[in-house]
Amino acid sequence: MSEGEPVKRFICAALAALLPALTVHAVFAASNDVGVVLMHGKWGSPQSMEQLVRDLESRGYLVSNPETAWSGRRLYDIDYPAALKEIEQQIRRLRANGAKRVVVAGQSMGANAAVAYAASGFDLDGLVILSPGHFPEGGMGKRLRPSLERAKSMVAANRGAEHDFFDDTNQGKQRSLKMAAATYVSYFDPDGLGAITKNVKKLSKQVPVLLVVGTADPFYPESKAMFDSAPAHPASRYVALDTDHFNVPKVVAAELFKWLDLFAQ
Repeated sequence: MSEGEPVKRFICAALAALLPALTVHAVFAASNDVGVVLMHGKWGSPQSMEQLVRDLESRGYLVSNPETAWSGRRLYDIDYPAALKEIEQQIRRLRANGAKRVVVAGQSMGANAAVAYAASGFDLDGLVILSPGHFPEGGMGKRLRPSLERAKSMVAANRGAEHDFFDDTNQGKQRSLKMAAATYVSYFDPDGLGAITKNVKKLSKQVPVLLVVGTADPFYPESKAMFDSAPAHPASRYVALDTDHFNVPKVVAAELFKWLDLFAQ
């Protein structure tokens, strides 16, 4: 063995030990440039996302966790186009705070809004769809057709600003909610902003997509086809987890971080 061989081995061992730390540091440095808008589900609240927000922030990501127009308190107090404008405002705040790239993410109805945002010409760099929900173009729309037809007739009669009670459903639970007829149409039109399986096919910008769904979610059998219909991107990923519709935000952290850390580099 040459005199320099032990020194070389020592240097190689030291570099091997340092490499994971250097990689983590690189990810943290990159993640400081990435903002995430994280939206809760239908009739929910930002509190349902708080643990995920803390986890993201602990890794250096800039996070916005707003109360959305479909929260349990607000219950569609503005129409869908105005709700998308609120998302845009959150993104502007993240960029003002230093985010160079922004991911729009949501669970259930929040995922629906994330897709609607991405398909409406707004600015974003990545899309995260967690347990997608609210399908006016599907079975939900068929069940709610009487309410939609009544709302549309009011709009046609120039009564779109009038408030009335219209039906909504959330994973099998049905409620009658009071809102403006035009607002109801904006969320429940099977060809409108809420038609997530249609809108995912026409994203305004080719961005990486992460779709995560639980195997116990009623939409699970159709979820892969929805993912495949989005514009292809080499960084897009489809993940199925052994959980239900509502629990995805509680168990998604590892998969989300794996995707985001690659996105951040």
